[in-house]
Amino acid sequence: MSELHGTGKTQSMKNFLGTYSISLDDKGRFNVPAKFRNTLEQFDPQLVVCVMDHYLVVFPQEEWADNEAKLSDLNAFDQADRDRLRKFYSKATECEMKSGKILLPANLRNIAGLSKEAILVGMSKTFEVWSSEEWSKQEKA
Repeated sequence: MSELHGTGKTQSMKNFLGTYSISLDDKGRFNVPAKFRNTLEQFDPQLVVCVMDHYLVVFPQEEWADNEAKLSDLNAFDQADRDRLRKFYSKATECEMKSGKILLPANLRNIAGLSKEAILVGMSKTFEVWSSEEWSKQEKA
C-alpha cells in the first residue's frame, strides 16, 4: 500500500501495464498514454529517467526512492560497487510530467537510439522507453 502524497489516504498503486507506440516531437517530448498518466497523476509528477542497456526506464519518484534504498547496501569504498553506482547514477536524470507530456533529455535519447517513434512498455512499478528498432529485436529474441 502506498500513501497518496499530501492526503493521508492510503491507496494501492496502480501498475503500468501494456505496450504503447508513441511519437516524440522535435524537443523529445511525448504524450503519456492515459492509463500511465492516471497512475502518475495519482502520486507525483516527479520522475527519474535512467538508461539501461539500449532503453530507458522511467521511475516514479516513490519507486526511485525504493530502489535507491536497495542501492545503499553497496559499499562506495569497494571499487566494483562504486563502478556500479557510478554507471547507474551518471545515466539518470530527474524530469517531470507536465500537461500530460514527459520531456526526455537529448543525451538520454541519443544513448537509447530514440528518434521520432518509440515504444512504451509497462513493467508494473516502472515503464520502459524503447526505440522501435530495439523493441523489434527484443520481441524476436
